[in-house]
Amino acid sequence: MMNYVGKRKKRRKRDPQAPRRPPSSFLLFCQDHYAQLKSENPNWSVVQVAKATGRMWSATTDLEKHPYEQRAALLRAKYYEELELYRKQQKQCKRTTRKYQLSARNR
Repeated sequence: MMNYVGKRKKRRKRDPQAPRRPPSSFLLFCQDHYAQLKSENPNWSVVQVAKATGRMWSATTDLEKHPYEQRAALLRAKYYEELELYRKQQKQCKRTTRKYQLSARNR
């Protein structure tokens, strides 16, 4: 009883039709600098490259971060538009399936 952890919660499966969340400004920065760091240091692991990009990001000024933040904001706005469309489609789908379920019961 001492080692009892409780029931494991199952993760909900992700809908493949749902829009994917946009990357943050830091992730966009990492995508731009990963290839450069990897070519300069081919024997580095992914963890070492990630730590180096983290140090680079914290050392950059707000002015240098601005293009990445703009791109992230643009991608975020696009994501929210796609998410709104997706939710409307899901809502419409649920209504039609609910109608058919109710009509099937009445038969």
